[in-house]
Amino acid sequence: MIPIEPIDLSNSAPFDPISYYVHIAIGLIGLIAGLIALAAKKGSKPHIIAGRTFVACIVIVSVTSSVLLSVRMVAPLLMATMTAVYAVGTALLALRPATPMIKTLEYGLSLAEAIVVVMFLYMALPQVAEGNIPPIGPVVILAIPLILLVGDVNFYRKLDQRPQLRVLRHMSRMIWALIVAIRAPIVEVNAVLQIPAPLILFAPLIIAPLMIFLFRRKLGGAR
Repeated sequence: MIPIEPIDLSNSAPFDPISYYVHIAIGLIGLIAGLIALAAKKGSKPHIIAGRTFVACIVIVSVTSSVLLSVRMVAPLLMATMTAVYAVGTALLALRPATPMIKTLEYGLSLAEAIVVVMFLYMALPQVAEGNIPPIGPVVILAIPLILLVGDVNFYRKLDQRPQLRVLRHMSRMIWALIVAIRAPIVEVNAVLQIPAPLILFAPLIIAPLMIFLFRRKLGGAR
């Protein structure tokens, strides 16, 4: 269901060693920072610092991922990388005033994610047609990007409600970004962990909405 070769942490080949190990190190830092931001009081200094660290790590990891993917293209990881960047980008922009520049950046991120979805389908559909991977694999991998894109459409249709929706949008996008950032390395090292593939693919689709629901109640609704 997940056609990805497991990585060997002791051997960077065929990748550049610096990009490979920087990618892993920054990724781990980002995951820790994301969990701290999630656990910290929202709006507090630890929350802000951890959140900014998480965003910075996502950006750096996206750069190192681009280097690694240029050597060996793995469509699910390309989708995960771009979706994480897109999620944190729209999460940060949600808190900014709705100036023409901010709106343009938001539309640009949405368009970029839609293009990556099309690219993923271009790479995945022939594999499905040839019977190399089951259809459910690409469907589940695209579930999170499509959920976020549908959320964009809903948000852009309700720009007059932006002041009420912005905190909820920020929170939910950061949660989805964290979930994506956690799932991607688990897929790579699963040869050691031996977690059932359906659990890796489907659990995030349950965990993230549950987290969003709980935090929304804690924050007192959309505000």
